[in-house]
Amino acid sequence: MSAIDVAAPLQGRFQSLRDDWKSKTRHLSNTAQIALVFSYQQIIGMGPDVVPLILWELGQQTDHWFWALEAITGENPVSRDDAGDMRASAGAWLEWGQRKGLVDK
Repeated sequence: MSAIDVAAPLQGRFQSLRDDWKSKTRHLSNTAQIALVFSYQQIIGMGPDVVPLILWELGQQTDHWFWALEAITGENPVSRDDAGDMRASAGAWLEWGQRKGLVDK
């Protein structure tokens, strides 16, 4: 799976913020606390252009990207039955991204 055409400067900023977020949330389990870390909020603030990178990350390793994806896109493809199931939620978002042409299979 690969992200669709994302500019190098955007990718570099995303990776820097992602690394900061992961280092600051490594020992957290509360989703709200994880999503309120400033670097995560800055990723959300990068807007729709960063969605392919988030989806690519999600395809590499299931993590707490769902809050950001929903905040940026205004959508939530995860069924009620799958809510809370990280693997199923990741799968739903990745399928959504493929349908939208944001990630390659």
